[in-house]
Amino acid sequence: MLSDTDRFARRAAVVALVGGPLVTLAGMLATPWEKEATTASYHDALAAHPDQAQVAAILLHLGYLLLLPAALAMFHLARRATPRLTHVGGVLALIGLGSLPGLLVTDFYDLALAQGLPRSQSVAISDSVGGAGMVALAIPAIGGTVLGLTLLGVATWRAGIARGWVPFAIFLGWFAPLASGTGLLPAAAGATLLVLAIGSIGLRVARMSDAEWIAVPAAPRQRTLRAKSPKIASESAA
Repeated sequence: MLSDTDRFARRAAVVALVGGPLVTLAGMLATPWEKEATTASYHDALAAHPDQAQVAAILLHLGYLLLLPAALAMFHLARRATPRLTHVGGVLALIGLGSLPGLLVTDFYDLALAQGLPRSQSVAISDSVGGAGMVALAIPAIGGTVLGLTLLGVATWRAGIARGWVPFAIFLGWFAPLASGTGLLPAAAGATLLVLAIGSIGLRVARMSDAEWIAVPAAPRQRTLRAKSPKIASESAA
């Protein structure tokens, strides 16, 4: 299989498209969620479940890493049908997913702070890190991921690969946890939407032949226009 580049690429795409959101969901489920959206509550949750916190961070790191080749697979599927939209979405997704996994390192130093210092000191140090520098890292990582994957979802729909609900599910899958601030339910619900949306593209690719994978659609999806009735047509001609 390694010598057949097209077959390897298609199967790798299936693994990334299905495995990326599934591993991300596993990471969300494994996370010891804080009771409220405060640094103190976050540190309390980490200190109470240190092993669980590390497993969750590793799973999320791997899940986000797998979403990068998943985005590349979506780029491949839609690049001929909607090149401009695909290029914009692809660039944003690469910027976002190229940065997002690295942000998980903060979980490990927050865990060390939560275990090694009184809560007032651990919170003060952790909060002091969140300045303009962290914002400059977080905005392209999160914004690029959300917008990039959403646009790629639209592009794959226009290419006839994905269904119309897929880009909406991708956007809500990321937006729901961000809007809620914290909590297992919105995080798990959002990751589940990613599994359904991105995973459905993976299943479509799994059913493709290698030839279909190579010759992806070259024309965008177009709305079917209803033909004019003979009466309207004759009146228009007149």
